[in-house]
Amino acid sequence: MDIRTYAGFAAVADLSSVTLAAERLHLTQSALSRQIKALEESFGIRLFEKAGRNLRLTPAGEALASRVNALLASERSLRTFADELKSDQAGLLRIGACSQLIERFLPSFLKRWTTANPGIDVRLEDGGGPELAEKLRGGALHLTIAATPSAPADSFEVVRLGRLAFLAVALPDFLADTTRPIEMAELLAHPILTLNHRHASREVFDAACRLIGEPPNLVMEGYSPHTLFAMAEGGNGVAVVPSSARVASPRLVARPIALKGEPVEFDICAMWDRRAPLPAYGLRFVDALGDHVRAEEAQESQRLAPPQAHLTVV
Repeated sequence: MDIRTYAGFAAVADLSSVTLAAERLHLTQSALSRQIKALEESFGIRLFEKAGRNLRLTPAGEALASRVNALLASERSLRTFADELKSDQAGLLRIGACSQLIERFLPSFLKRWTTANPGIDVRLEDGGGPELAEKLRGGALHLTIAATPSAPADSFEVVRLGRLAFLAVALPDFLADTTRPIEMAELLAHPILTLNHRHASREVFDAACRLIGEPPNLVMEGYSPHTLFAMAEGGNGVAVVPSSARVASPRLVARPIALKGEPVEFDICAMWDRRAPLPAYGLRFVDALGDHVRAEEAQESQRLAPPQAHLTVV
């Protein structure tokens, strides 16, 4: 049944008059009367009865009216949503990000952004950098947030969001309790707990080790920084993690890692497939997240004493 027929029924029920309802709907009285008759025949029930010069709903018509009004409300909502889709005010955004970046940057930001963009359904997936890149190629994600890969594919659009350093985290038995950076050569004299190769940041740490020609004594390669912290707190070595990871235990010392006096750093980026350009709301998300990350970087600089120059290992 045409939705306009239900709208005609609702108008007659509201105004108790075919004449007035026809005027509201810009129809002829005879056309609206035919709609009501067709609806009654379709349902096999009488919807209206005479009440003097007006019409009133029969008990069956009254019972049907609330359902029809709900149907019309749903149809209006659907049309509004379709209009928002056309204007990029509504849609779906599937985002993949590694756990430490989610924990560091997204909790407060995502809540604010989705509140400001209520028509956008954001779905977040935790994963490693290379794993997320494959899902991006396969179309399972619209966007990834991760460490910038050393050799990004030509098919990917890459937008820099900010920069992170590395932290050495351990008990004071391994690390002096100071905010002074620890040199790579000094760090690698200890047993190392590091993230596995599912994390793009691991490439940067490995490259720094190659630069000084010293292979690390790897005790553990883990998926989560928190697992590494637990092992470090147990006295098993020094955890090497991006500065996005938060150290909760007061027993652990956290120090930035340096190479020849300069911090070992890497960029984080938003990345998507050029063959599937982001909608306007996706670009808005990337711009807003970049602003948020840069604001967080300004606060982070107070915690990690940065030197004058920077070393980026590629």
